[in-house]
Amino acid sequence: MPVSVATWRPCDTGTPGASCSRVGTGIQVTDKDSNGDSGSKIGDLLGRITDDVKTIAKNEVELGKKEMARAAQRIVVDTAFILFGAIVALIGIGLLSMVAVVALEALIPALWLRLLIMAAIYIGVGVALAMKFVKKIGGDIAPNLDMPVREAKQTVDAIKEGLRG
Repeated sequence: MPVSVATWRPCDTGTPGASCSRVGTGIQVTDKDSNGDSGSKIGDLLGRITDDVKTIAKNEVELGKKEMARAAQRIVVDTAFILFGAIVALIGIGLLSMVAVVALEALIPALWLRLLIMAAIYIGVGVALAMKFVKKIGGDIAPNLDMPVREAKQTVDAIKEGLRG
């Protein structure tokens, strides 16, 4: 008769070679089988369960690592696009600054003052854009570990339910 791992207790028959069985989840435990050899031992069964739990835990950790790598890769790609966009925008703003410096000649005759005004505007716009994207990257840096955590909890619950029978 089958015995559940969660409810198994050693037999106290006092007779060598006697079998002991309890109704449970389909696991048969006997002291000796029909050939007289030792049957399936609970230790072997628990060893296999332990190995399975280790494998599941290892897989959950690996899933978490992959999620972290995916988040890091997303951050690197976003940062590369931000830098490329910043370089293109910088060239465009530089050209616009040259146009503005030339156009301001009628109002401000001193070239150094026109260049200083445009440099101040240039720096202000650059700092504002940089701060905006620093905040964006700061918000995106946390990886989404909801799925691996939820799956790990489901796995633990399934193992507990399986042991309860």
